[in-house]
Amino acid sequence: MRTIILLLLFPLMLAARAQQPLDKSLDALLADKLFDTGDVSLMVYDLTADTLLYSHRAQKLVRPASVQKVLTSVVALDRLGSEYTFDTELFEKRNDSVCNLFVKGRMDPLFSDTDAMRMANRVEQGMVIDTLFADCSFSDSLYWGNGWLWDDNPYGYQPYLSPLMLCRGEVEVVVWPGAKGEPPAYKVTPESAFYTVVNEAVSNDPSAGKLTVLRDWLEDSNTIRIRGNCTKRYKESLNMYKSADFFIAVLLEKLALRGVTVNNVAFGPVPCDAELLFVNNRPVVAVVDEALMESDNLCAEALLYHLAAQENISPVSMSQGCDVVTSFVKDNLGVTGDFSVADGSGLSVYDYLTADIILRALRYAHKNSALFDVFYSHLPQSGISGTMQNRTKGTAAYKKVRAKTGTVKGVCTLAGYAQAADGHLYAFVMLNGGLQKASTVRKWQDRVLEAICR
Repeated sequence: MRTIILLLLFPLMLAARAQQPLDKSLDALLADKLFDTGDVSLMVYDLTADTLLYSHRAQKLVRPASVQKVLTSVVALDRLGSEYTFDTELFEKRNDSVCNLFVKGRMDPLFSDTDAMRMANRVEQGMVIDTLFADCSFSDSLYWGNGWLWDDNPYGYQPYLSPLMLCRGEVEVVVWPGAKGEPPAYKVTPESAFYTVVNEAVSNDPSAGKLTVLRDWLEDSNTIRIRGNCTKRYKESLNMYKSADFFIAVLLEKLALRGVTVNNVAFGPVPCDAELLFVNNRPVVAVVDEALMESDNLCAEALLYHLAAQENISPVSMSQGCDVVTSFVKDNLGVTGDFSVADGSGLSVYDYLTADIILRALRYAHKNSALFDVFYSHLPQSGISGTMQNRTKGTAAYKKVRAKTGTVKGVCTLAGYAQAADGHLYAFVMLNGGLQKASTVRKWQDRVLEAICR
């Protein structure tokens, strides 16, 4: 009988032994001198056993940075479904000898230069088009989010939002040195006459100062200036002022390659009797992948706008999308305390969430197997992919973590799932704030991941 009792109690004894070292390890990590000036909210939940294992300052409101994308993606997959698509359409309307084209956008964040060529190829070669109309009726005209910082312009991670986005509304500028004292070489993609490049830099001349690649953003100009001393290969992504105009300019260039003449360009809606020539369907899963894996801000905001479109008549707004997410947090996650959802990406200084809210979102996803399969597979894997590619190598957490990172000035966050040594799947949230060196915080977070996985 005693042997039978011991056998029955053995799994419980193992669980108790496994939990006690984790508690002690996390207590010790929270005693780090890092928190003499900084702060952290930390939660760990055993999803397999459905048990909260650790909680520290779980209700403290913190800027989530890009961990905001966890919440946005979970709500989007839940409300839109994995079969949902982001459509960009081209229509034609002929009236006697006059032919007009209409391009209608619904904020596909991944519409590419190649997609623009595919669209142009559907137009009859050598045609004369009276007017190319851009239909931007999907969303309002506010191109930035509430609480976005003005000096994040002109960088690509803060695009000018519009229903018509091409190459994320940005260009990539690559610069590399030539002979000493000579101008460096450069390449800008996609190629277009929409922007102008002024190369004022020199190669391997320290007196020229630091290399900078910027757009004349204070003048709302699309002139790109390369200045300073170029000593090695350098890459910068810059947003384009007026994304819809950029889209139309590139499309016109693609049409010109087919000998198509366009006499006029205007903004206007697609007539109900226009004929559909082309549609580009972007799966929502591809958008979620970029939002989570590469922390793409535009993809997260596009998800938010499409959430708004499920409940509102066009034009929809970012604030309507925020209302959808806020309602989800209250109604589906059961949150009653204060919090603030100001955008989908975490760029806004008005985003404030708690570790408890994010953990609830992770648990909600885990309980829905269809949602979880998509969500989990598109989170960066520790030491392998995305923004977690260079983390946890050589530790017990290597390949065992799927998580979303987040970094803005003074804030470094991490949330996701970890496979523990006992075979259980854990959900965790770490929201570090009041800190200056993100690299130091990431090392601390990786030590927490190692403790969890052990």
